[in-house]
Amino acid sequence: MSPLWLLLGLLALTALCESSNWGCYGNIRTIETPGASCGVGRPRGLNYCGVHASERLAEIDMPQLVRYQPIMRTVGQKYCVDPAVIAAILSRQSHGGNVLVNAGNAAHGIQDPGHFAPTSWISESQVAKMTEVLTIRIKEIQRRFPTWTPDQYLRGGLCSYNGGVGYVRSSQDLSCDFCNDVLARAKYYKRHGF
Repeated sequence: MSPLWLLLGLLALTALCESSNWGCYGNIRTIETPGASCGVGRPRGLNYCGVHASERLAEIDMPQLVRYQPIMRTVGQKYCVDPAVIAAILSRQSHGGNVLVNAGNAAHGIQDPGHFAPTSWISESQVAKMTEVLTIRIKEIQRRFPTWTPDQYLRGGLCSYNGGVGYVRSSQDLSCDFCNDVLARAKYYKRHGF
């Protein structure tokens, strides 16, 4: 075996081990989710829903998201958020960077499906702002519901990221469509090296 291939293999193994332990807010590998609602994939030509739809949408967006992996790793380390979760939010909100959600709403963590603008690059500061908003929402959920599990905090943070701070009033509010879809996409990205 050539030394170059051996080195590349070791680097890939190191990156895989490193990425498998990221995130202070729940373990996305073990979180169960029903995936996207049936309406999420329709605008992109899918006539099915659930985890299969979320995974297909993640797969479609992956070529664009690969170029942001270094940014997601840097931001993920800074905020202790799994890069796969960051990738899943970018996939859900911007189709992997093909479009960018209206910046006025994205800064507040509110998805506005009617206001997209084409973009050629998402900056590290945009990814950092989005991730910071998510961690702020998670910490708000932790303060409001101190007995919940880390997985519930992540779910609550994702639901309030999209629905606003007052969206989560009890554990019944932890199964919002945004959260279910993002978690299914994040699991897909985690299995594919994010």
